[in-house]
Amino acid sequence: MPKTKNSPNQSSFFHKDIPQMPEGYYSSGSNPNLRKFIEEHAKSLDLETDDYNVPPFDQPITTTKATAIYNMHTYWSKKPHDAIQQYIRHYTQAGDLVLDPFCGSGGTALAALIDGRKAIAIDLSPAATFITKNYCTPEDVDELQRAFEELQRKVKPEMDWLYETRCDRCDGKATTAYTVYSYVFQCPRCLEKVALFDCPEVQSQTAAGKSKTIRICPHCQKRGHQEEIKTSSVRFDPIPVLASYVCEEGCKPQRGERRHNDPDPKKREYFQKYDLAKIAEIEAKTIPYWYPPHRMMNVESETEPWGDEWRPGRNFRTVADLFTKRNLWALSLALEKIKTLQLQMQDVFLFELTSIILKASKMMAHNADGIGRIQKGTYYIPQIEHDINVWRFMADTLSDFKAAYQEIILSNTNLLISTSDARFLDIPSNTVDFIFTDPPYGGTVQYGELNFIWEAWLSFNTDWHKDEIIVNEMRKKTDTDWATMMGQAISECFRVLKPGRWISLCYHDASEGTWQLIQDLMTEKGFIPEESELTLFIDTPTKTTNQYFAEKVTKRDLVINFRKPRPGEVAGKITLTGEEDAATFQEKARIILIESLATHPGSTADRLYDELVSRMVRKGTFERHNFDELVRSVAEEANGRWYLLATADQVDAAESKKETSSAVRLEAFMQKYLKEHSGESGIHYSDLFEQYLPIKDKPRRYLNDWLPEFFFKTADGTWRPPATDEERQQKTALRSSGALRRIKRFTNALLDGNPPHDRDKPENEATLADWIRQCRRAGFYDLGRALYEKGGLQFSELNEEAQLQVEEDYQICVRRSESPVKPASKGHQLPLVGE
Repeated sequence: MPKTKNSPNQSSFFHKDIPQMPEGYYSSGSNPNLRKFIEEHAKSLDLETDDYNVPPFDQPITTTKATAIYNMHTYWSKKPHDAIQQYIRHYTQAGDLVLDPFCGSGGTALAALIDGRKAIAIDLSPAATFITKNYCTPEDVDELQRAFEELQRKVKPEMDWLYETRCDRCDGKATTAYTVYSYVFQCPRCLEKVALFDCPEVQSQTAAGKSKTIRICPHCQKRGHQEEIKTSSVRFDPIPVLASYVCEEGCKPQRGERRHNDPDPKKREYFQKYDLAKIAEIEAKTIPYWYPPHRMMNVESETEPWGDEWRPGRNFRTVADLFTKRNLWALSLALEKIKTLQLQMQDVFLFELTSIILKASKMMAHNADGIGRIQKGTYYIPQIEHDINVWRFMADTLSDFKAAYQEIILSNTNLLISTSDARFLDIPSNTVDFIFTDPPYGGTVQYGELNFIWEAWLSFNTDWHKDEIIVNEMRKKTDTDWATMMGQAISECFRVLKPGRWISLCYHDASEGTWQLIQDLMTEKGFIPEESELTLFIDTPTKTTNQYFAEKVTKRDLVINFRKPRPGEVAGKITLTGEEDAATFQEKARIILIESLATHPGSTADRLYDELVSRMVRKGTFERHNFDELVRSVAEEANGRWYLLATADQVDAAESKKETSSAVRLEAFMQKYLKEHSGESGIHYSDLFEQYLPIKDKPRRYLNDWLPEFFFKTADGTWRPPATDEERQQKTALRSSGALRRIKRFTNALLDGNPPHDRDKPENEATLADWIRQCRRAGFYDLGRALYEKGGLQFSELNEEAQLQVEEDYQICVRRSESPVKPASKGHQLPLVGE
C-alpha cells in the first residue's frame, strides 16, 4: 500500500477547522524525520536553572471504555486516553514532549495532543503504528461521509450480489444480515450426527451438586434420554443452520429468519433455494480480488510450530482459513475499492476495515440474542459461528467513526510516529519530558501474533517478530530473552528522559515474579521508584470474561511510577548487578538454589548449576569451583541427587514476621471488603495482589506461596480469611510444621520422576490422605490430584469415612486442576537482574 502523507492539493479536501498533520509525521517503517522532529520541538534543558520538582501522581483512576473514541478499533490491553490524560497533566505542561516507546493503539499520543503536548509514538508493529496514526489524525466527518458514499457506489452492486436472498413472507428482495454456522457432532449414544446449534440447552447437576448448562442430543431427548453432546465428541465440518435477513420490499418487521430444519416448510424451502444456493454459487466461483495469501506467522511447514496463539492442531492454517468465502470475497472487494479513493481517505477506510476484520471472521461467536461476539486476545473459532454481512457492518461502523472523530479535538498536531525498535531510540539524550507506556510483560499478551491478521491484510511487513520483546515458548523466546531486551529498552528510556522527570509504567500482569523483575530492571538502569503506600490503577468497570474469573489476571491496570534522578542524586538500590560483595551475592544465589530444590527435589548438580546461571542476566559472575560450596550450604547429596537440608527452606523468624505482618494487612482488607459485599464468598487474587504491592518490606517468598498458609480458597477460586478459631489454629499449625512446603517437595519429586527424600515422605496412609485434603483447601488442586494419582495411596489402610473423604477431595481437585498431574504454577521463573 502507498505511504501516507499529505499531497500538495490536500488542504482543500479538509474543512478549514480541521488541523492538518505535518508532512512525514507517520511511517510504516523507521521514521527518518525523528531527529528533525526532536530538534524542532524538544524544549532545551539548562540543568543549572531547571526547577522541575513534581511529586508522584497518587490518584487511582476509574473511567469507562464505553466511549466512541475507545471503541473505534480493538487493541490488546488498550487504556482509555482520558485516564492517561490525568498523568500527562500532572507531570507535564503545555508544549512538553511526551514519549510512548510501546505505543500500541496510540492512547498516550492522543492524550498528549488533546492537551497541547507534543508526542512521539513508537512501536515495532506496523499495525500498531497504523492504528495510532488513524487515532491521532483528525478528520472532517462531512468529507468522511462523502468518501463513504463514493466507496458505496463502487462496491454496492457486487455486495448486493454476495448477500442477496428472498423474503419468505412476500417473496420480495431481501439482504442476508447474518448467517449462523454450526459444527456437527456425533452423539455417543444414538450415533446420529447433530448440529450443536440444534441441541437443546438444559440444566444438569455436577458431581459436587452444582448446576451447569449443557447441550443434549435432540434425537435422544425424543426417546426420553438426556445425552450430553460434548465438544470433545467426534466432530464434522460446520454447516449453515440459520439465516437472518432484511426484507427490502416493506415487510413489517423488516427482519426475518429461517433455519435449515425450520418447522415451517416454506421457510425450509427458502433456506435451501436461496440461502444455501447463494453460498454454493459463491463457493463455485473464484474471488477476483487480492486477499492475504499468508500462512499463519509465515510458517511454510505444516508441522513447524507457529507460536503461542497458533499451535499445531488449531482448525485453520492460513489467514484466508479464518473467513467464509463470502466474507473473504466481500473484504477483498472493499479493500480493492478503498485503494481507488483519495489518499487520506484510503487510510481512514483501511482503518475502518481492520476494525471489523476480526468480527467478519469465523471467530465471531453466535449468541442467543442474535449478536455476535469474539473472544479477544486469542485466535479461536467457536463451535457456533456468526457470519456477518461485511458491508452492512461497515455502514454501521461509519456512524461510530463519525461520532469519535467529532470528539477528537486536538490542541495541536505536533506528532511523530515511527515503526521502530524501543531498544534503539533515535532520540538525543535528556530531551523527553515524560514517558507513559504499557510495555509487554512476559508472555501475557502476544502482540505480534495477534496483530498478524491486520498486517497481512494491510500488506505490511510481517517479519519483525524476531525482534519482539516477548516470552513465547513455541518461538523459543525465553524469560531471559525478555529481561535482556526489556532492560535495553528501559536503558534507552532512561537515556532520553530529562533528569528529574517521570516514567509511568502501566502493568497488567499478576505474576509477582514479573512485577519484581520490572522493579529490579528499572532500579538497575538508574530509576528511582516512587514512595507510596497506595496502589495506583486505571479501572474500567466493563471487564472481560477472563478478567472476572481467571485467578491470576489483574482486574485493573496497575500503574507504577519511577523518576530519573537529578545530577548527583543517588538512584534506587540495585537488586543484583554482579558487582555486590561476595556475601550478598552468595545469599541471593542460595535463595535461587532453595527455590529450585523446593520445586525439583532430587535434582542433579548439573541441573542446579544450569538453573542458577539461567536465572541471571549477567553471566560469568562466579566460578564453577564456588558452586559446590553454595550447594552444600543449602542441600545434602544422596546417590548423586541433591535435597534441601532439613532447615534450608524453613521460614526464619524475620521472614515469618514479614509474612504475618503482610497477612494482617490483607486480612483487614478482606474483612472490610466482605462486609461491604455481603453476597461474595471471597476475594479475587488480583485484588489481594494490588493490596500487597505497596508493602515495602515484602517477604522473600512469593505471595501465592504463603497465602494458603494464612487463608482458605473458596469453591469459586477466591480467597477468604479463617472464619473460626479452629480454622485459624489449622493455619497456624500448617505454618509451624511447614506441612505445605513438605507436601510440595514430596509431590514435585514424584512429578519429576525422582525419589523423594525419606523425611519428606508421609508417615502413613492417613497422612497422605490429609495432605490431599490440605492441597484441596489451599487451592493446590494440581498437587492434590498428583498426590492421589502418583502417591501410592492404599485405600485398604483407611477406614470407610476416610476413604469417602479422600475420594471427595480428589474429585474436587480433578475438576479444578488445570491439567493432569501438573505441579502448581509459581508463575514464570524469572532471572535475577544484571547487565
